[in-house]
Amino acid sequence: MDAVVRLPEALGLTESPHSEHHVLSGWGESVHGWARVWKPRGTAETAALLRRFADGGRTATLRGAGRSYGDAALSAAGDVIDLTALSKVRSFDAESGIAEVEGGVTIEDLWRSFLPLGWWPKVVPGTMRPTVAGAISMNIHGKNHWKHGGFGESVEEIELALTTGEIRRVSAAAEPDLFRAVTGGLGLLGAVTSARIRLHRVHSGRLSVSAFPTRTLSEMYEQFERRADASDYMVGWVDCFDGAARGVMHTARYLGPGEDADAAATLTVARQDLPAKLFGVLHRSLVAPMMKPAARPAGMRAINALKYRSAAVRGEHTFLQEHVRFAFLLDYVPGWKSIYAPGGLLQYQTFLPRESAAQVHTELLRRCRERRIVPWLGVTKKHRACPSVLPHALDGYSFAMDFPVTAGGRDALLAHCRDMDDVVVAAGGRVYFAKDQTTTPATVRRVFPRIPEFLEWKRSLDPAGVLTSDLAVRAGIVV
Repeated sequence: MDAVVRLPEALGLTESPHSEHHVLSGWGESVHGWARVWKPRGTAETAALLRRFADGGRTATLRGAGRSYGDAALSAAGDVIDLTALSKVRSFDAESGIAEVEGGVTIEDLWRSFLPLGWWPKVVPGTMRPTVAGAISMNIHGKNHWKHGGFGESVEEIELALTTGEIRRVSAAAEPDLFRAVTGGLGLLGAVTSARIRLHRVHSGRLSVSAFPTRTLSEMYEQFERRADASDYMVGWVDCFDGAARGVMHTARYLGPGEDADAAATLTVARQDLPAKLFGVLHRSLVAPMMKPAARPAGMRAINALKYRSAAVRGEHTFLQEHVRFAFLLDYVPGWKSIYAPGGLLQYQTFLPRESAAQVHTELLRRCRERRIVPWLGVTKKHRACPSVLPHALDGYSFAMDFPVTAGGRDALLAHCRDMDDVVVAAGGRVYFAKDQTTTPATVRRVFPRIPEFLEWKRSLDPAGVLTSDLAVRAGIVV
C-alpha cells in the first residue's frame, strides 16, 4: 500500500538548506565537476528542496558519499544535492534483524551499529564507505551476489522524496515493479531518504577463509562453480599481465553457533577495526607512498607476479579472519588510490553469461596486452540474475579491471574500453553504471532493453525532469 505525504507549500521557504560551491570528483578521481552543493537536513527538507527545483525549472544530481568511480554523482548543470546529513538509525528489531535507517547512513555505520548484536549487512561492497541511498540507487553487489543478489534484494521498503514535494513509501512486496525501478535506478526517480533493510544473523565476528592459486581464468571459474554451494563468499584476484590470467581465489563461510569460542569478543567493534600496522610491522599509512615508485607497468607487473608466486608456494590454506578485514580490502590501505595520481583511476567492469565468461574475459585481457593498456588489478566474482529494471548482473561472472588514467593516454584508454564494450555486448554481457566512465547511448540501448519502461516511471515520478547526472546524460538515459 502506498504511503504518500504532501508537504505544506511553505516548508521549502522556511527551511532553506545550506549550499556551497565545490569541485567534486568521481571516486576514481579521473573525472571532475564544479557544482553548487545543497545539503538538506532531513526527509521533509529534501522533498521541499526537490520541489523548489521543479518549480524553478532547474535540474539537480543526487550524491551520497561519492563512491561511484565515474560521473554518476556529478552535474554539469551545476547543482548537486548531498544526502549525507540524513544519517540516523531510526529503529532496529533485534529479533528479525530489520533496521530502518536514513539514506545517508553508510555501510560502516551499519556494521558498527549491529555487529555487536550479532547482525551483519547481507550485502556489502569492497569498501564500507558508500551510503545506503547510494547502495540502493546503484543496487551494488558484493562477494556473495550469486547467493544473496544485490543490495536492493535485502531491502523491504524505501522512503522516497519526490520532485513533486511528496514523500512516498515504496514496498518491495506491494509495489514490486516500482521498487525494482528505484533499485538500480541511478537516483533518477527520487531521493532515497530512508530504507528498511534485512540484516544477516552471524554467530561470530570471524569467517573461515580459504585461499588458493589458480593457473588460468577457466580454472578459477571452474572452482567458483565447484565451491559455490559450500561458500558464503567468493572472489578471485587475477594477474592481468599474465597470458593465462593466473590468479588467487578466496572463499569464505560464516561460522555456525558454537564454532567460535571467543564470539563475544570477536563480535565487538574493537576487534573488527583494521589494525594500524600491516603484518604487524608497517604502518598502513605508509603503504601507499611506498608503492608509488612501483606505480608503472613494469613495477605493477612485478607486484602481480610476486603475489601469485607467494600464493603458489603456500598452496591452499584455511584461516580465520574478521568480517571487516575480509570484506573491505579497499579500506585496508589508506589512500591506496593515490598511486594512480595524477590522472586517477578508471575501473572497467563487465558482466558476462556463465557459458562465455571465461572465453570473453580472457579475450579482453589479450586485447589489453596487445595494445599495451594492461590493468594493474583484476577482480572477478560470480553472480545471479538481477531483478532490477536496469540490471547489471546476470547468471555469470563479472570482471573488474583497474586502469591508470594518464594525460597522454586518456583518449586511447577510453577508445579501448568502448571497443571492449562491443565485444561484451556481442556476447550478451552488460556494463555496471556504478563503475562506468565510458559507455555510450548506443551501448546502453543494446544492453538495457527496458529503458522505455524506466523512462515511463521517470515521467510519472519526476514529471519536471529535475533529476539528472553527467552519467545519465552521457549514457543517453536523460537529455
